[in-house]
Amino acid sequence: MLAFRRAFATLLCMDSSDVEQQSQAAELEARMAALTSELEDMRILYESTLQHSAAIEDELQDQNTRMTAHLAMLKKYLSPQLYDAIMGGRTEVKLNYKRQKLTVFFSDIVDFTRATDMLEAEVLSELLNQYLDEMARIALDHGATIDKFIGDAVMIFFGDPEFISDRVHAERCVRMAVKMQERIRDLSDNWIAKGAEFGLRVRMGINTGYCTVGNFGCENRMDYTIIGGQVNIASRLESMAEAGTIAISGTTYSLVEHMVDAVPLGKLEVRGVFHPIPAFKLLGIREEGSTPTPSSLISFSPNGFSLSSIAYHPAATTEADRAAYIRALRQALARLEEG
Repeated sequence: MLAFRRAFATLLCMDSSDVEQQSQAAELEARMAALTSELEDMRILYESTLQHSAAIEDELQDQNTRMTAHLAMLKKYLSPQLYDAIMGGRTEVKLNYKRQKLTVFFSDIVDFTRATDMLEAEVLSELLNQYLDEMARIALDHGATIDKFIGDAVMIFFGDPEFISDRVHAERCVRMAVKMQERIRDLSDNWIAKGAEFGLRVRMGINTGYCTVGNFGCENRMDYTIIGGQVNIASRLESMAEAGTIAISGTTYSLVEHMVDAVPLGKLEVRGVFHPIPAFKLLGIREEGSTPTPSSLISFSPNGFSLSSIAYHPAATTEADRAAYIRALRQALARLEEG
């Protein structure tokens, strides 16, 4: 535009006696004025567009920030595995289900109803949320899918939406349960300090078997959950477990017997299941690479038991080992008498 103006100024300095040149100069001047006006309009439009674009960019950034915050809040209502599967497009949000072998976990606070009578609602809510938060953290650390919290009860499963192997799921579930009981012992003192007459004690039950897993409900409201007889068995194991202990089914035990110490609890009758369910009380997890302890000399399975060889020499056997040998032999005898 500057070059154009210089050229125009040069034309004005030329001899303007020629009428035709004067007419062309006037026409050129008018055209230049029009172009200058158009250029100014374009400059204003450009600056306005920049400002508008910046405003749109700021608005989009605000929307993204709000959406991220809303998704973070929504994520709290779903298990991380399910959330990631939905957001990653790996699962459809519709009413569907499938049959899948899972390891199912139930837990329940012993005498929780009594605690509700002893403690103010605000105090009880604080203690319950602290407990559930700790249990959820441990569950997620072990790769569990948290199905739901039902008051003080917790329902968890392994094997969906991500399946690894039956053994890995059972091992993770058992390790999770043991870690939970360890943490519960730490939380127990806080319950007494807050006014409860007794410490925190929790029953737990674990079973492995085929369940129906998927989305249940209606198109406008659905739950991702599991149903079936094997779920009922896990719940029944939890309800029959002693306070502060973990009861596991024979199916689960057969998957983890290489890494745990357990004693039989007999056979469990479950409504809707046509055969008794062998049950075991989990005593603990052996350290990896360690030799079997005297308490693990006997290994039970749904079909019977196996007893390790015992080399007994009075002078070389401690009282603790001797007592462990006696317990193992008594357990074997009890199983033989059951037939």
